[in-house]
Amino acid sequence: MPLQPSPSIRRELLCVDGHTVAADVHLPANDDRPPVVFLHGILASLNLAAELFVDPTSEPWIGLSLPGHHPGVLPPACTAAELDEELFAWLSEAALRQLLGGRPVIATGWSTGGFAALNLAIRHPARVAAVASLAGFASGQRIAGMMRWLVWMAGRPLGRPAIRLGMRLAAVWPRGYSSLLGCLAADARAAARVPAAMISQMHRDFARHDANSLVMALAALWSLDITDRLAEIGVPAWIAGGAADPAVPRAETERIALAIPHATLRVYEQAGHLFFSEWPQYREDFAAWRRSL
Repeated sequence: MPLQPSPSIRRELLCVDGHTVAADVHLPANDDRPPVVFLHGILASLNLAAELFVDPTSEPWIGLSLPGHHPGVLPPACTAAELDEELFAWLSEAALRQLLGGRPVIATGWSTGGFAALNLAIRHPARVAAVASLAGFASGQRIAGMMRWLVWMAGRPLGRPAIRLGMRLAAVWPRGYSSLLGCLAADARAAARVPAAMISQMHRDFARHDANSLVMALAALWSLDITDRLAEIGVPAWIAGGAADPAVPRAETERIALAIPHATLRVYEQAGHLFFSEWPQYREDFAAWRRSL
């Protein structure tokens, strides 16, 4: 279940070069461990950050929004071409400077957030003490299934209005959103096991997004590629994925782990893209990896 709002979590809206980056901050007093910084997936939200932990109330962590995802905001004149690898990394780094100064973090992300975490480790290595990618990708062109179709459509003038309309319908039609989410599960049985409370929370977050901004973010994914720079990551890396992931193929997860020196690979068999409901023991595995650092 997502962590409910708590006085110990504060929400910050940070201005970075005209962008608004949202952050949920949970930093217990007198805890000097590097906080886990979580970057969510495309079309999702920073509220998933608490799903990483066995006990999120006892951990230092920060959830950061992806560009254009509520409550973050894109600048009025922003284009998809501007949402490149450098900007993804800079928005996170500049937000973390405002929140933490120079304090190092464990950069962690799911799906597009996994790309963003790896990208941050490449471009701002002094910030990142360790990095974890959950169903992340290194190249947007290796996204598969329904997500590949959405990315392709978002990059075409005739496709963008259809994507915007579909997102607006999903925002007001919970069953439509549930079907969209279910396309990321390993199969229909796995999709049916996603907790109803989780779907409701994610749908409420999705309904707050601006459809135009989401289409722009989707269109930007096709050009993102850090494959040739993965070997530059010199910190411990935990690369996890589902063997039956319909959005990020197992081969992409394995390719990333092979390219990063000293990476730890964890593949969850018969599991899809939805780490929070399909990956058995992932919280314990993630905690064990962090203890080993």
